[in-house]
Amino acid sequence: MKIFVTEFRKDSDVPERQVDVTRIGLQSAAGLVGIPADRFADVYPLNDEQVGAVQKLTGEVFDPGGYEYFIAAEEG
Repeated sequence: MKIFVTEFRKDSDVPERQVDVTRIGLQSAAGLVGIPADRFADVYPLNDEQVGAVQKLTGEVFDPGGYEYFIAAEEG
């Protein structure tokens, strides 16, 4: 299973980039959005605090002031 964070400019419906964050693990990803890992099966919006947590876990750079972020798992 792959876990991705998708970034959208706040004034757009077109994704700017998709970041593979699989390395944080399913438990961490599900914990960020407050659901059990076995129910992590949808696309979940991330608030600024959650984006900051993903940034710390991955070392990726995100800009919650200008973008909206969503996390999801995909088979593969």
